[in-house]
Amino acid sequence: MSRARRIGATRIDLSELIKRGALAVLSVLAVLLPILRVGFVSESDDVVLGDFQLLGGAAYLLPAAFLCGLATVIIDGMRGHARFVDMAGLIVALAAVSRAAYSLGSSLMHDAAAVDAPSQRLDQLAQVSLSYGGIPLLLVLFGAFWQLRKSWRS
Repeated sequence: MSRARRIGATRIDLSELIKRGALAVLSVLAVLLPILRVGFVSESDDVVLGDFQLLGGAAYLLPAAFLCGLATVIIDGMRGHARFVDMAGLIVALAAVSRAAYSLGSSLMHDAAAVDAPSQRLDQLAQVSLSYGGIPLLLVLFGAFWQLRKSWRS
């Protein structure tokens, strides 16, 4: 039982289409959902990947890379470039995760320093925590590692 279908002269692998489609959906969710929650003394705010504090406009490269990866399944001319598209998606996902981890880590270090000395800056008063949008981002990162490993083997 083959999981490949033919549409005209194009052969489409359904399992590959489902995997890459899931990565594309998760990458869109990672951009739309808040990654970090920043709480001040009286209010809290959510930070998404598109905010200037994290990646800014470069956040939209994440779904663009994974949507191009989805196109490699459908368009014959792009299949030869699938490895490079997977690598680009992985690089953007790594940049997003490392920038969010840096923001989270620097907040925790400021909290530890605030115990010893009074804080002088407004950003040291903020409590930064991971929000529910971090789940799709981490799933995209693991999926990108998996997809790149699989594409380099074939």
